[in-house]
Amino acid sequence: MAALLRPAGRLLGVGASPRLPLSLRLLSGSVCRPLAAPCWPAVCAKPVAGELLSKTRLYSTAAEEKSVLQEDPTISTNRNVKPFDWALMRLDNSVRRTGRITKGLLQKVFDSTCHSDNPSGNQALLLLRSCGSLLPELSLTERTEFAHSIWDKLQKLGTVYDVSHYNALLKVYLQNEYKFSPTEFLTKMEEANVHPNRVTYQRLIAAYCSVGDIEGASKILGFMKTKDLPVTEAVFSSLITGHARAGDMENAENILTVMKDAGIEPGPDTYVALLNSYAEKGDIDHVKQTLEKVEKSDLYLMDRDLLQVIFSFSKAGYPQYVSEILEKITYERRYIPDAMNLILLLVTEKLEDTALEVLLACPVSRGDNSTDFGSFFLRHCVTMNTPNEKLISYCRKLKEVRMHSSPLQFTLHCALTTCKTDLAKALMKALKEDGFSLRTHYFWPLLVAHKKTKNVQGIIDILKVMHEFGVDPDQETYVNYVFPSFDNVKSVRAHLEENECLPKSTTFSQAEIRNEAINGNLEYILSFLESNTSPFSLSSLRGSLILGFRRSVNVDVWSKITELWYKDGRYCQDPSGPTEAVGYFLYNLIDSMSDSEVQAKEEHLRQYFHQLKEMNVKIPENIYRGIHNLLDNYHVPELIKDVKMLVEKEKIDSPKTSQFSSSYLESTLEQLKAKNQPIGDTLKQLILTLCSEENMQKALELKEKYESDMVIGGYAALINLCCRHDNAEDALSLKQQFDRLDSSAVLDTSKYIGLVKVLGKHGKLQDAINILKEMKEKDVLIKDATVLSFFHILNGAALRGETETVKQLHEAIVTLGLAKPSTTLSFPLVTVHLEKGDLPAALDATIDCHAKYKILPRIHDVLCKLIEKGETDLIQKAMDFVSQEQGEMTMLYDLFFAFLQTGNYKEAKKIIETPGIRARPARLQWFSERCIANSQVEVLEKLVELTQKLFECDRDQMYYSLLKMYKINGDWQRADAVWNKMQEENIIPREKTLRLLAEILRNNNQEVPFDVPEVWYEDDAQKLSSSSLSSFEANIEKNILNACQMRKSKDAYNIFLRAQKQNIVFSNETYSTLIKVLLFKDNFVQAMDVKNFAETHIKGFTLNDAANSLLIITQVRRDYLKGALATLHASLNLQQTPSKLAVTRLIQALALKGDLQNIEAIQKMVDGLDSIQLSNMVFINNMALAQIKNNNVDVAIENIENMLTAENQLIQPQYFGLSYLFRKVIEEQLDTAMEKLSIMAERLANQFAVYKPVTDLFLQLVELGKVDDARALLQRCGAIAEQTSVLSVFCMRTSRKQGKAPVLKTLLELIPELHENEKAYSYIMKCYVLDNDLASAKALYEQLTARNTKLNDLFLKRYALLLKNASEPVPFIEPPESFEFYANQLKQSKETSS
Repeated sequence: MAALLRPAGRLLGVGASPRLPLSLRLLSGSVCRPLAAPCWPAVCAKPVAGELLSKTRLYSTAAEEKSVLQEDPTISTNRNVKPFDWALMRLDNSVRRTGRITKGLLQKVFDSTCHSDNPSGNQALLLLRSCGSLLPELSLTERTEFAHSIWDKLQKLGTVYDVSHYNALLKVYLQNEYKFSPTEFLTKMEEANVHPNRVTYQRLIAAYCSVGDIEGASKILGFMKTKDLPVTEAVFSSLITGHARAGDMENAENILTVMKDAGIEPGPDTYVALLNSYAEKGDIDHVKQTLEKVEKSDLYLMDRDLLQVIFSFSKAGYPQYVSEILEKITYERRYIPDAMNLILLLVTEKLEDTALEVLLACPVSRGDNSTDFGSFFLRHCVTMNTPNEKLISYCRKLKEVRMHSSPLQFTLHCALTTCKTDLAKALMKALKEDGFSLRTHYFWPLLVAHKKTKNVQGIIDILKVMHEFGVDPDQETYVNYVFPSFDNVKSVRAHLEENECLPKSTTFSQAEIRNEAINGNLEYILSFLESNTSPFSLSSLRGSLILGFRRSVNVDVWSKITELWYKDGRYCQDPSGPTEAVGYFLYNLIDSMSDSEVQAKEEHLRQYFHQLKEMNVKIPENIYRGIHNLLDNYHVPELIKDVKMLVEKEKIDSPKTSQFSSSYLESTLEQLKAKNQPIGDTLKQLILTLCSEENMQKALELKEKYESDMVIGGYAALINLCCRHDNAEDALSLKQQFDRLDSSAVLDTSKYIGLVKVLGKHGKLQDAINILKEMKEKDVLIKDATVLSFFHILNGAALRGETETVKQLHEAIVTLGLAKPSTTLSFPLVTVHLEKGDLPAALDATIDCHAKYKILPRIHDVLCKLIEKGETDLIQKAMDFVSQEQGEMTMLYDLFFAFLQTGNYKEAKKIIETPGIRARPARLQWFSERCIANSQVEVLEKLVELTQKLFECDRDQMYYSLLKMYKINGDWQRADAVWNKMQEENIIPREKTLRLLAEILRNNNQEVPFDVPEVWYEDDAQKLSSSSLSSFEANIEKNILNACQMRKSKDAYNIFLRAQKQNIVFSNETYSTLIKVLLFKDNFVQAMDVKNFAETHIKGFTLNDAANSLLIITQVRRDYLKGALATLHASLNLQQTPSKLAVTRLIQALALKGDLQNIEAIQKMVDGLDSIQLSNMVFINNMALAQIKNNNVDVAIENIENMLTAENQLIQPQYFGLSYLFRKVIEEQLDTAMEKLSIMAERLANQFAVYKPVTDLFLQLVELGKVDDARALLQRCGAIAEQTSVLSVFCMRTSRKQGKAPVLKTLLELIPELHENEKAYSYIMKCYVLDNDLASAKALYEQLTARNTKLNDLFLKRYALLLKNASEPVPFIEPPESFEFYANQLKQSKETSS
């Protein structure tokens, strides 16, 4: 086809007129034939704006337009309907709303399309069409490059292009003014065996005309003539442009005459082309004449057409005429988005002054701060590197004309987020001159940019700028952004001193201490504290010190730092005093440790507590009780008595002990004994007091002295005390005396466990077994915690090397049925031999467990030890056994993991490359989690590396585990390397992997090199098909679902138990349904039983969104807040959307506990999850409540006031509702806090005219019956009565609840102005109907009719219903329509009036 363009001579001159140029002769010669297509109605009615602004219906009519323009039926079939529909919707919504597409959105759609198996032709067409004028924020070159990258990438992925794609590419070239060879373009089409159609020729003509090449356009016209192809208005418009750009305006104007001769009336597009031609010449007179001519005709030019003329003037260098065209604008409905796109395009073309002129002409409301129009302009100026001085002048202009309330601040935000340091400095200087206070965190993005490259000088420069602006860095700035870029802190100090920007305050020293604490350098901290003279509170460093204590094992340093904190007034400035400060530190220290860590450091902690005792450090009783519970849960009860020594005796107020001291009780006891009065209660009280004081010797002496008066409770307390003090002899003796006193009495489970532990530890093995037998005989309650305690007893004996003790106790526990023979419980049977180094015995013990219980405890550890010792015979024995009992594949994996664990990577590689071996996800996941738990980075990395070619290995899951490890270690560099490796392996990561990687990078202030794709659809979970069940099992499953449907939770659970005994496993959905029903009925324990069973019998079982939400609500109701928090975290990790109610309930419960930290954690978890629809006010109210609960009332109030009085408010005052906070503070009777909140609300109203808080407070007082307080508040702040919208919403919401009519009546009495609001009476009547209160409804009706008040139909309808329900006559004609009809009628009348 390209060849046809070259010999053009014979195509020219047929019927040509010598007076006209070639193109006009070709057109005039075609009048005799029906070549010209009639003008489509859509074109005449709504002319297209050409190259500048996009069509809003581009995507919604994509299919229709394609069918019109494409003559050959070669439309690509759509093989990926859902992804295409999704992309179409996203892009179409963007175009409809703004008339443009952002590069980010287009890139996201493009990436998602590439991830599909086979991108369709329609998807390719959609993407290509988006690369032109729809991207005004990109330069013309960038747009074309984007189009080329899409074209090349999709072609590689197998997309087949047809003529529509080539036409779309041509359109993009035209819109982007891309210079190309039409001949070469046609050659490429020929090579692809794609035939051009009429649209192709039209656009090639436009391409020639865009550069003024009339000859080239004429060749195409000649060819179209020979093919009898119609010539449309678009061709004539192109020719006008062509002649004009060739410098021939006369023939450009003659095109209008030729069109009429050809039977085509010039339309809006033609005149726009002519106007643009005049504009490019700077001919304002002809532009005006042409506009007048159009106005007198039947044609109509839209605002977007005039905006295109403005662009032509501006780009041609004639901005002086822009104002005259702006006067012609009629400001149609679509004007604002079209004007915004023009402004963006002008900025892109470096025509910012004209862009500002168009912006200032926009008809937007000014001065009410409701919208800050112009942000898009400022943001794009920052992106396009507009000169600093010019941009600042723009900001001042927008502020001056009241179009933007805070343009400098907004532009600074844009500069910081894009790391434009010079611009940020200039803006900060301008803000400083305007009296705006700069904050420390403004400089963080600038520091991050230098931190990434460890640019020390860059960081110093930023700190110098901060110093110049009078902004002192805080601790976070130093620790997170400055210190990491230097070799050590001393180097930082030296650089700061050298550059004279070291702050005079103690902030740097505190940051230095915090940094050293985090790194575990406690010796440095102690040295600093001893030599320091400046006071500061160590409580602010509590978290860092805890990390330092955990990373150090120097107990002496622990104690000395704690002593300084306790005794030196410089370091303890807490209002509650040093006792409470140190107490909370100890509690948080232990709470931060895992049970295994506490057990491993038990001796260190004991020494620490004893040294604190010697230093006379005390802690409060209530904090001790918390530490007591922690240590008890960690199974280290021996530490409890050591902590007990630190309790401040004079403040003991435990409800479990007497309010009197032991000396007083002992004196009372002797007096009672001397008077021969009963001493039983006093003796028991004294025994309990001595036990709480851990005074074992005195308690035993007292028992000997008054043994005849001892009671069961006293013996039980003494037994427990002796067990805690490791006193086996007395514990056993007391137990025997306890039995003699009452052989049927039963101790609680923990005391039995204590006895077994202490007796076994001291060699009284038979006595320990007897205790176990008694537990069985007396049916002592065995919980999961009890079984865990059995394990700790056995493991303790194993670590002591007591083989016989472990063996006999384990056998007794299992034989008696106190616990099932699990792998965990059997661990100590092998551990005892491993501790002794007796590997043959360890292997035999493992094999023996399999023979007895079909389990292989610690086989991995045994193999590792055998490999380390080189015991080849024993390794062979172990492998033969495993292979015989569990199969060769299991044996290979056991050997593979053992080689990895011991660092024998070559041998591990040989194992995993065994022919026929395939992935076992559960085993690989187990070993990965083990590596993560033990912080074995190298081993896990080798596992991932060696399994690269393993058949059916889930590589994404392997890398996900590796990323989990890197997240724990904060190692973002390795995480970033994982991203590159995944791309090298061509792995398509799951969304959870991308989210985790993004989280690691963001947490370390690194850029995320990808967009986390949104989920188009959820993969169907693997289900257990009911067809695979037997008919008997299917009937059972049907019965359980029927019971669930009827909400018979007990019946459903009983069916589950019967099925469990028969080892019948149902589908995921059945278990989820059962769990939801049980939770709905508040059967939490049973629901957890079902959940645990499902998790152990169905691989990958998880609850769905609704079930997890219900579980969170139930856990909150039972005060299991840690569990609820874990459930929420797990749900979000599964990309589920928990319900708004569930998240809100959890946040509210945490607030009532004062748990601010976890509320903030939840806020981070749900940040960006719009699907939950959680209001920011939920966090604001509850964070404030948590702070109040923590006695930080002033902080809470300060935060609220800052949010309501800040210049840039995230939430407008009218939506800033504090009703929940006020209600909870009143209900909790926090009078001091309530007084301060009331003062705050009144201050906001009187000084800042922010009335929402004081109105919320007033309404809560009314609703809670505090009428006098409400009346007094109304007298102090009369503006409350004027907040009609807030009062109306309150009335509406209150009317939906039963029993609330008195509240509304009280409100009407307090604010008589509401009597004039007819809706208020409708709401009261609604309350009476809900309460079925006919008498009150009658009184209200008679009162209103006596006043001649006009009653609306909804009011009358409700009253009529109440009368009819009471079988009473209706004294008026009842409105005939439904309630919904009259409610909508009222709503519509309100909208009409507004």
